[in-house]
Parts: sequence; structure tokens; C-alpha cells
Amino acid sequence: MIPIAYLLDTWVWIDYWNRAGSPAQDFIESDKELAISMITVAEVSQRFAPQGRSMVDARVNEMLHYCTLIPISREIAMLAGMLRHTEIEGGIADAIILATAQLGKHTIVTGDLHFRDLPGVVFLGSG
Repeated sequence: MIPIAYLLDTWVWIDYWNRAGSPAQDFIESDKELAISMITVAEVSQRFAPQGRSMVDARVNEMLHYCTLIPISREIAMLAGMLRHTEIEGGIADAIILATAQLGKHTIVTGDLHFRDLPGVVFLGSG
């Protein structure tokens, strides 16, 4: 198990890049133990693909500068599939984030409304 306190959802990174002085900045630029799921790499790559490979590389490298990367294990994948039907209404990517946090005992940091009322979440959004 990777001993990480905070698992940053993709929402945190998008907010960080799009809004100067966002609450996400306090987490990313802190000395806290941070991690991202491999699914966040996929989501960020998808989002920035229209801007080209160099932009995708830059964004992923920036995330990895601050965060430990947690792979999607068999256990995470299986739990995510089950959680998708019982605990979270978002897509499978959100379920993977939740499963990663639960198995690793991490706190999720996000502003995604799908996570707002779940335990073990630091919610940065306004919704």
C-alpha cells in the first residue's frame, strides 16, 4: 500500500489549471502527501488531447511532479465495478477514484458533486 494522505481527483487539476488562486492550489502546492489514480492520467490526457501530445505530456508531468501515481490494480477495478452500483452515481472513473481511496485509506480531494456527501472527502466545490 502507498502511504498517501490525499488522493486528488481530476476535478482538482482542472480547477488548478483553469482558475488562479483556486482552493485546489492550496493542496497541490503544499507539502502534503499527494497521489493521483492512473484514471486521472487518462482523463487529463483525454481532455488535453486536442491541444496535442506536448500539452498532454506537460500536464501529466506536472501532476507527477506533485503526486505519487497509483496504478489500477485488480482489487481496485473489482471494487470500482461494485461501488458504481451502490455508492456513487458518477461514471466508472469516479468509482475507480472512490475504490482507490477506500482500499488505500486515502482522503479524496475534489469538487465533483458525485463525491460531495461521501465520507472521507475534502470537498472544494461550491455546489
